[in-house]
Amino acid sequence: MKLDEIVRRKLPPHPWEEGDKIPWNDPEFSKRMLKSHLSQDHDWASRRLCIIDRHVDWIEKHFLKGSSRILDLGCGPGLYTHRLARRGHHCVGLDFSPAAIAYAQSCASSDGLAVEYRLADMREVEFGDSFDLVMLLFGEFNVFRQDEAENVLNKSYSSLKDGGSILIEGHTFEEVKRQGSAPSWWQSAASGLFADYPHLRLEEHFWDADHAAATTRYLIVDTSDGSTTHYASTMKAYTDEQYQGVLTAAGFSEIHSFQNMGESETEFREKLRIVTGKKNTQ
Repeated sequence: MKLDEIVRRKLPPHPWEEGDKIPWNDPEFSKRMLKSHLSQDHDWASRRLCIIDRHVDWIEKHFLKGSSRILDLGCGPGLYTHRLARRGHHCVGLDFSPAAIAYAQSCASSDGLAVEYRLADMREVEFGDSFDLVMLLFGEFNVFRQDEAENVLNKSYSSLKDGGSILIEGHTFEEVKRQGSAPSWWQSAASGLFADYPHLRLEEHFWDADHAAATTRYLIVDTSDGSTTHYASTMKAYTDEQYQGVLTAAGFSEIHSFQNMGESETEFREKLRIVTGKKNTQ
């Protein structure tokens, strides 16, 4: 993309037409993203470990009995699965970030833990079966088009044992709308998440009320020659009733919503919603 093409960019973009999400699966991007996952200075790519430890306590208390089989979809660098495996559970983690999976595999191997990590796009692979719990955490559910999200739920249902549970942590409708309605902004950097060279990062947001979707467009301008790289990501917004509806349509019952996973007052309280359901016992 040339610099003058920014002036002719489409306003507003249609949801998902310019890309599903930022390039987590690009090897070099994933290496830069891994640093954000592991940082203890913020809760952006992954939460800080002190919060994850509380979440693992809550998950084990509410969903696990004895030694359980757990599937973590979008597991990132394995921060949840590593802790659950240390408690005696057998975990499988799927993610399409090569650096995150490599890190997770290295940590599991070093500690001799029963964790299987697979570099895969959850939209395209089968999950296996006989799981007690399937997890999809930290808003990852919202990045999918609705038909893709429904497919992930259907495969999750099939992968569970009778009586097994699903744990979805999605963004609230209000949070997705807030992100799509945010003002445009820019910054300059010597290096950063999107590029390891000096660049300008131009970011703009769009809310599509008809599709209840928020799109973020990223334009990364190389300051040495003005060449521009274009990324975009879109999130689908769901009301609490819509979350319950898509789980019901996939076959889940005993559907419940929670504001958080055992946190007290945190910055996530109004941004995320926990929705759970069970696979019917035959």
